[in-house]
Amino acid sequence: MSLRIEQDGRLLRITLAAPERRNVLDAALSEHLLREISEAEENPATGAILIDAEGPMFCGGIDPASPPTAELFTVGQRATKPIVVAVKGAAVSAGLALIANAHVAIAAQGSTFGFIDIREGRWNEDVFQSLASAIGRRRALELALTGRIFSTADAASWGLIHMVAPAFELEDRASDVAIALANADGEVVRAALK
Repeated sequence: MSLRIEQDGRLLRITLAAPERRNVLDAALSEHLLREISEAEENPATGAILIDAEGPMFCGGIDPASPPTAELFTVGQRATKPIVVAVKGAAVSAGLALIANAHVAIAAQGSTFGFIDIREGRWNEDVFQSLASAIGRRRALELALTGRIFSTADAASWGLIHMVAPAFELEDRASDVAIALANADGEVVRAALK
């Protein structure tokens, strides 16, 4: 369980910081992440949230021995402050749900994605529903049934991610977007998110 939290002006940056575990989500990490998002929602000094990750995997999925709370996979629907996600490397299963819950998702060129639970003999309805709400049920079902890995270009064309950046520019690009959202008129942003 490891998150790194940094407040940068009106932007709260949350970094998944367990690269040795491929940033896999378990119950404790998901509860910690939800708590940080909830506190940011309540903090008038925070205008937006940026989620990124350390290491070669954005998120390596779910810990089957200690699965994350389902509430994490609908957090974007309830948020009153914008959530930006910056993806570099691989994002699978629960990682897709985190991306699907972002209001703005930016990925580094060459990142890969996959809903691979079926390969491991598992099914997570919460992850599936989150992905389906972002890219459509039919496409999500195909990805879930085949467990295939797909590219950044596919993720962008299906609407899972909104922008693609060279890997060396990802941090700056995501920060620029998130800071602009953090400094936007909060009332207008809340109205848009509703």
